[in-house]
Amino acid sequence: MPDGRGTDRPGAGRWLARLVVLAVLVAATLPWTAAAGEVEQAIGARVAALGATGHGEAGGVAIEAVPFVQDFYGARQDRPAWLDTVAGEELLAAIAASGRHGLRPVDFHGDRLPALLDAARSGDPAAIAAFELVATDAAALLLHHLYRGKVDATRLDPDWNFHRPVVTGESAGTISVLVDQLGFAAIVGRVALQHPQYLALQDALERYRTIEAAGGWPRVPPGETLRPGMTDPRVPALRARLVVTGDLAPVPEAGDLHDEAVVAAVRRFQLRHGLEADGAIGPRTLRALNRTVGERIDQLRLSLERARWVLRGIGDDFVLVNIAGARTYVYKGGDLVWRTRSIVGQQYRRTPIFRDEIRYMELNPTWTVPRTIFVEDKLPLIRADPGYLARGGYRVLDRDRQVLDPSVVDWWALDPPPVTLVQAPGPGNALGRVKFMFPNRFAVYLHDTNDRSLFDRAARNLSSGCVRIEQPFVLADLLMEGDPTWSHARLEAILASGTTTRVDLPKPMPVLLTYYTAWVEDGEVLFREDIYDRDERVLEALDGPFRG
Repeated sequence: MPDGRGTDRPGAGRWLARLVVLAVLVAATLPWTAAAGEVEQAIGARVAALGATGHGEAGGVAIEAVPFVQDFYGARQDRPAWLDTVAGEELLAAIAASGRHGLRPVDFHGDRLPALLDAARSGDPAAIAAFELVATDAAALLLHHLYRGKVDATRLDPDWNFHRPVVTGESAGTISVLVDQLGFAAIVGRVALQHPQYLALQDALERYRTIEAAGGWPRVPPGETLRPGMTDPRVPALRARLVVTGDLAPVPEAGDLHDEAVVAAVRRFQLRHGLEADGAIGPRTLRALNRTVGERIDQLRLSLERARWVLRGIGDDFVLVNIAGARTYVYKGGDLVWRTRSIVGQQYRRTPIFRDEIRYMELNPTWTVPRTIFVEDKLPLIRADPGYLARGGYRVLDRDRQVLDPSVVDWWALDPPPVTLVQAPGPGNALGRVKFMFPNRFAVYLHDTNDRSLFDRAARNLSSGCVRIEQPFVLADLLMEGDPTWSHARLEAILASGTTTRVDLPKPMPVLLTYYTAWVEDGEVLFREDIYDRDERVLEALDGPFRG
């Protein structure tokens, strides 16, 4: 950097490396010919005082992005950037509007900057310098949070493998130039995520905050299950609750009857919340109805944060599995082209959250039973039913992968026998007729199933970790688009052969296994329960101190 400040300190590049906002923002340096005056000297002294430890303060505010602040002012010879400039006004406006991204203005010194600005307008160089440094720190924090998210997911999940690009230490200088050339609003416009789901979540958040500002919604009192056709004094409260979220149109002078209109509204609500759409108000539906608007707002904020983690730079073609929603989506050319219901891992056999690439699919697959499933699930069935293996089409293999006669295995040994079960292809195979492979250390993949009735359940966290797809052959055809040798007829011919066949995709397809308890489909805001108890820790980090 021009004056070298902060470039030789341990960790000095940490903030610059993590401020991943300017790979696409390139500008020529603006000339500056004015001699340094009192304000520039005051800013330079303040910057120098930040100290070799990388910690410091200005105007009583702790400066988080010390290396960024040092390089920002080094690039502009300590000239002020924010005081009574268009960029400064845009910065304050962007901080005030950060709530639209699910962020908190206080994290960007929104509670301190107005007073510092008033002091700076007195003309005192020291006050100007304090305002400038705090404003620059706020800008760095806001751009960082918009681009990468506030929360470091790797600290919450050791299996996290979503990698995001970074830029070099020149970013602070580039931002300094662009602040003068374009203003701050243009930079925010380039940095903020523009994915359609992100924009839809922003709109949903605004809608629910409007509901909150109007007083939220009434609670529905507890009681016995309220079934269609019943008359109950709780129905007016139920009607009022459903009207607030748009599930029911307001009806004047409505009575206590749980009539057809209310039942239809309840079913709509249940579908949006992943509940059995029976129109009855049982314990699970009552619990969902009585979640506060604040809780729903937090779910939307969490989804915006998670979107910032995973959707940046993903490209136009990818498969996304929403584990919490038990749904799978395919994006092509940036557009959502297909979605289907899925089955995901049970609470104690969770589907992991990670990113990979689907490289090939296997038609008429065999299934090698994982050791945990063999010991916990299969062994008790074998002990209870000697014919279980033959009926299920299982072969028993020893350590050398040699086939054993099941009758020679001591299934009742104190220690589980050192054998492996392999299920042959066929209609009874647990993987169904196709699996989609992205080899990973979790041994998790997408696949068909031999029990399609499970897709009709509202709660579908039922598997041992893998993701079952309701319409796997549609997915197969989508993944094979671009291969001139592929056709659905070829798919059917391979399936009819009964032979295990590997088919490589024309190009690897990114697959994201993610976790959203709130999202938007066709304009409807959908919510789910936190099946893996992940939301609380992320929310605590989102609302807590920033750990850079």
